[in-house]
Amino acid sequence: MAVLRSRPLAAILLAATLLLAGCGSRPQADPNDPLAGTITASGSTALLPLASLAAEIFMEEHLNVTVNVSGGGSYNGLQQVAVGAVDIGNSDIPATGELADVLVEHRVAIAPFVIIVHPENPVDGLTMEQLAGILQGEITNWQEVGGPDLEIVVVSRQQSSGSRATIVEKVLAGEGDISPQALVQDSNGKVVTTVQYTPGAIGYIDASYHRPSKVKALALDGVAYSPDAVLEGRWPIWTYEYMYTKGEPAGLARAFLEFVLSPEFQEEYVAELGFVPITRETAH
Repeated sequence: MAVLRSRPLAAILLAATLLLAGCGSRPQADPNDPLAGTITASGSTALLPLASLAAEIFMEEHLNVTVNVSGGGSYNGLQQVAVGAVDIGNSDIPATGELADVLVEHRVAIAPFVIIVHPENPVDGLTMEQLAGILQGEITNWQEVGGPDLEIVVVSRQQSSGSRATIVEKVLAGEGDISPQALVQDSNGKVVTTVQYTPGAIGYIDASYHRPSKVKALALDGVAYSPDAVLEGRWPIWTYEYMYTKGEPAGLARAFLEFVLSPEFQEEYVAELGFVPITRETAH
C-alpha cells in the first residue's frame, strides 16, 4: 500500500476533475509498478466525489493505471456492474433480489443526508412527521409548520436515484412516495442550485454536497446534523455507500477497493468530503 501524501483537498479535487475529464496530463508510466490497466466505475452521484478523488490519488500512485468514474444513479450502477459493463458499481442502496446473488458488497463510507431549504427561509427545523407530510404533498405551505405564508416547492431526485430510495425508506418509512408535483433533478448539485434560487423550496442532498453559503440545513426532531449525531443514533437519515463487484474482486479492482478502504484514505479524505469514514463505525 502506497503512503498517502497530505495535500490540500481543493487542489486534489481540481486535479481529479481535470484528469477525469481528460483535460489533465500524467507523468510517464512507471515500468517498476506491477499494477497496470483500466478500471471503470459508475453509479451513485452522491458517491461520485469520493470515487473521483480516490481515482485521482490512486492514479497518482500507480502511473500505469487509469480509473474512469461516472455517475448515472445507483440503480444504473448496479445494473451496469451486474452485466459486466463496468468493474465497480457505486450505490447508495444495497443490492437485492437477483442482483444480490451475483454482486459482492463493499461498504466504503457512511453517507448522511441533510434537508435543505432556501437560505432566507426562517424555519430552522422540522419534525420527521412534518417532513414526511411535506415530501408527500400533504403540507403545502410553510405557514403550516411555523413559517411564512409561502408555497412549499419540493425538490426531489429521479426514480433511479439511491438518494431518493433512502429518503423514501428513512422518512416515509417505505410507505407512499414523494409528491408527483415535486421538481425532479438528476444530481445533488442541481438540487442545491434549485433550492438556492427558489423561494419556498425544500430538498434533500448528501451531506457532502451541503454548502452553508448557498442553502440552509434544517434540524430534525430538534437535532442538528453532525457526524457524531449519525454515529450516536441521533440523526435518522443516512445510508451506507457501497462499491459492488460482480463476484469477488481481483486484480486492479481489488487493489482499488483496498485503497479506498485503507485507514489512510478513510481518515485523511473521507471525512473532509462530508462522509463518515466506515472505519469509525466499528469504534462506536
